[in-house]
Amino acid sequence: MKTTYGTILVLAVATVVLFVAPLPCGAVGKEKEKEKIWSEDEPRRLHRRFELTEERIERIMNRLKETNPKKAEELEQLREKEPEKFKAELRKVTREQFGKKFRERTKKRSERHMRRPLGGGTPGYPGMRGMGMHRRHGELLEWLEKHHPEEAERLRDMRADRPELFERRMGLGLKKYGRILAAVRENPELANVLKEDLELKQQRDKLLKEIEATSDDERGELVKELEEVISSRFDLIVKRKQIEYEQMLKKLEKLKKRVEESESKVEKWKDAAFKNESIKARLEELVGKTDKFRW
Repeated sequence: MKTTYGTILVLAVATVVLFVAPLPCGAVGKEKEKEKIWSEDEPRRLHRRFELTEERIERIMNRLKETNPKKAEELEQLREKEPEKFKAELRKVTREQFGKKFRERTKKRSERHMRRPLGGGTPGYPGMRGMGMHRRHGELLEWLEKHHPEEAERLRDMRADRPELFERRMGLGLKKYGRILAAVRENPELANVLKEDLELKQQRDKLLKEIEATSDDERGELVKELEEVISSRFDLIVKRKQIEYEQMLKKLEKLKKRVEESESKVEKWKDAAFKNESIKARLEELVGKTDKFRW
């Protein structure tokens, strides 16, 4: 048991160190490290492997606890013992359960569109893909009302007048703000950092368009503004990494505590007196000689 405990801690600490402060060697390593800082700015490949970040794992597990508590419990046990096998099994469960539901919803939606008369519409609220999506729409609108009230008002008007367009815009909104919404529930500080970073990205894109449309003689001031934006984004990225690092440390402490509790329990069970008492109590329970009231 102690060997397992030590192995888990070593692997967990190694994960934290590698995540926060990788130490590349030489000029090539430094150049690669620079690229990693801005990797999120690069367009994503369409068919790359589904990445299981800690944030995404927690989101999937919370959803699985609602839809399939038994499977979620099995995965939690596997998560402690064999982390890599846990991730492989989680991917499989995600494809089987959530992927199947998504395909079924997509098929039903397509069938509704096929049956819909040309120029007509579906009465009521269209695009209602289950209570889960309805809840996410509500969360997004609530967040927009607080941070972007004008956008929230436009969406509410759109829901009444142009429901199909509303559904598409909500899909784009969830793609744009989804990471922030998830962080609002789990880590408000991280949500604020992500929100500020998104605003800086928008400012960066605006400046790039202005620079492109400006002559070389007049672009100096805009380039200086762009440099300030990039500098601010760098600081935010470092801050986000620090928050994620602290989250990992907290999870490591919880894991350490659970391992210690398990170790203590096993040591207690090894005691001969405890074993005899437990066997006697269980035997009396099975043969019905206890005085406990049975419902």
